[in-house]
Amino acid sequence: MPRETSSASFGTDYRRARSQERGSNCVGIHASLARRYEASIRLVHVIELLHHSLHVSQSKSRQSKIEERVTNSGSDLEEIVESRIDCRRRIDYEVRIGNPFFELILAACAWHADLIVVGGPNREPFHLLGSTAERLVRKSFVPVLVTGKPLSQIAKRFLVPTDFSSEARREAEVGITLADSFDGRIFFFHAFDPTPWYHYPCDEETLGLMTLPELKVDDIKDDWASFLNRLSMASVAWHVHTVAGRPAEMIVEYAEEIAADLIIMGTHGRAGIEYILLGSVAEGVVRRASRPILVIPPEGLQFSFL
Repeated sequence: MPRETSSASFGTDYRRARSQERGSNCVGIHASLARRYEASIRLVHVIELLHHSLHVSQSKSRQSKIEERVTNSGSDLEEIVESRIDCRRRIDYEVRIGNPFFELILAACAWHADLIVVGGPNREPFHLLGSTAERLVRKSFVPVLVTGKPLSQIAKRFLVPTDFSSEARREAEVGITLADSFDGRIFFFHAFDPTPWYHYPCDEETLGLMTLPELKVDDIKDDWASFLNRLSMASVAWHVHTVAGRPAEMIVEYAEEIAADLIIMGTHGRAGIEYILLGSVAEGVVRRASRPILVIPPEGLQFSFL
């Protein structure tokens, strides 16, 4: 969440809001947070053009159509802003042309945003690099709130998955702050693969792989104790739960089981070959979950488009 709530900002991509009603509903989600944290909102709609549409020799008629789309999008956003009489003075907007992922990152940089808010990914087409939401989760230097469904204004159940890593404490503290603000409850959750594979130096016969003895739920108790002892939770009710299974799948399943209002988790900020091999649990959850997800980037993440 914002380090200084008075200067917090929210960016969003309304490519998927195909009607004024849907767009207004999206703003409602962010407006409730903006009011609570005395923050301002900047709506960013990105018009994505096909590569041939960007050719320098494009016809005047094509340029005219692009300008018309920009004008119409600006008018739609203005109507949405005008409909929010509760926080109209805190909302600004702009229309950009280009790749939605790039443009949202650039807008966040330009406006010193503390939070980016986007709709959930479209689950039908396959994207080699992932949807806009997935790429933002992977690369953003500020937290990203992915809203597959509206975030309740009376949210009470906050799910915080953890892997007990050094970064996990930051996500837990954000969850505690939100739960305290909404007078809600924290559900800490850990999922582990009971039969993980590990690399170790060896000969050709073993191919460099071995398995360790199967983990059990009771084996995690010391990790829980160490993790929880570092947190200050006197002001919130909390619960812990451990299961065996693939983390992304188990997180989504448990979120539905407890009817979580918001999932709060981190990402390790992997890139290159490490990302290809290990992937991202956070992206897996974003891809599968229908509930709002707040993803916290690792501290000191250096952004790159690669």
